[in-house]
Amino acid sequence: MEEKAAVKKVVIFGATGSIGTQTVDVVKQLGGFEVVGISFGSNIEIASRIMRDLGVEYYFSKKDIGFGKRCQSVDELLEKTSPDIVVCAIPGFEGVKTTFSALRYAKRIALATKEALVCAGPFVKDLARENNVELIPVDSEHSAIFQLYEPHIEKILITASGGAVRDVPLERISELKPSDILKHPTWSMGGRITVDSATMVNKLFEVIEAHELFNLEYGRIDVKINRLSFIHGIVFLKDGVIKIHAGKPDMRIPIAYALTYPERKYHSYVADVEEFDLTLFDVERERYPLFFYGLELTKDNDDLAWRIALNAADEVAVNAFLNREIMFTDIEKVVRMTIEYILKQNISVQSIEDVYEIDNLARSYALKYVEKEVKK
Repeated sequence: MEEKAAVKKVVIFGATGSIGTQTVDVVKQLGGFEVVGISFGSNIEIASRIMRDLGVEYYFSKKDIGFGKRCQSVDELLEKTSPDIVVCAIPGFEGVKTTFSALRYAKRIALATKEALVCAGPFVKDLARENNVELIPVDSEHSAIFQLYEPHIEKILITASGGAVRDVPLERISELKPSDILKHPTWSMGGRITVDSATMVNKLFEVIEAHELFNLEYGRIDVKINRLSFIHGIVFLKDGVIKIHAGKPDMRIPIAYALTYPERKYHSYVADVEEFDLTLFDVERERYPLFFYGLELTKDNDDLAWRIALNAADEVAVNAFLNREIMFTDIEKVVRMTIEYILKQNISVQSIEDVYEIDNLARSYALKYVEKEVKK
């Protein structure tokens, strides 16, 4: 008689966001997983629905939802639940801190928090190795490369949609409002990541993530635009073979794969040949200047300091843009000036405490720069 597989316990950090709610959808379809705890920010309505639908007992939030067992910290939530898998889907620098907590408790991290590897990649990987924790990427592009990966790689290619500005005349980009930028052509995502898709800071983050995840030099990571987001990643092998990972854009697929790896248990739409979009376009330097600025930095400086500053300044600038305090094109100014400021400080990043210190310094500078130099 075949032995029934044990149910795996899952904690979702950022449960009410785009990745979090889609993780809930996946868990409902798959079976074999029990969500034992969640964290969320302020969306009590969605959090309450998730907890009731899935019978979740523990949660961490600054908001009290009136039922269940509220933990006082992320660590308490993890101690109480002892999860097999933690889905890290908290955006921004807050997600870096929760990822470090998860690495001390879980057997597998389904990593959707880009900032963890961008700001603290070496420390995240060291802790994962020490604690024998699997790091499985949730980003569609990195999930694609992860699924195609083998030791004989010459180079990889990850794709971008180009975001909401890809077809806007260059002279009109500075006029775009938050409502224009938040209309992403192919994906449904949160506010910041949708803006980051339009500046392609999001793709810069993904280049850095790929560098960390797959131990590839930056020169072996290429980026092209695939308008329908049908191609997610391409691996070029040393013997001339090219492997392409493609399919209709649906974040539930990489989420499910991160939960069930190495098996495939999720069922989704399979595209017909007539629906394939295999056309790739170059990324325009004039349209995405911040992306190319970051790529130049990867050539000269693999120190973490500028990467931490990039994330902190981008968080501040995108928030100011979404609040209509600065123009869309001002995001680039804030990020560039903050990175230049941090690089002048010449701070060596030797520990996770240094990561936190540079984040504070960069965030403070970016906030002041927005207030004094670019605020409308």
